[in-house]
Amino acid sequence: EESLIDFHELIGEHSGENMTTVVWETLKMYHLTDRIMAFMMDNTTNNDTMVAHLEYLCAEAGITFSTKNSQLRCMPHTVHLA
Repeated sequence: EESLIDFHELIGEHSGENMTTVVWETLKMYHLTDRIMAFMMDNTTNNDTMVAHLEYLCAEAGITFSTKNSQLRCMPHTVHLA
């Protein structure tokens, strides 16, 4: 089962830092920070940056989350970018 929990307009650059802020605030709002399993994404560097920043925020909050096994690449997005 899947659910869309939020849809935010990203103000400013689509940088990993800006995306982290929006995602982290959404996770906190819905009390989901300790339930992160993985992110489905393409292979752009801003997504890598976002997940790395989320890993740091989780560590600060005492939550176990690792970028190593949490980034699931979406083949159609990757092929489209190529």
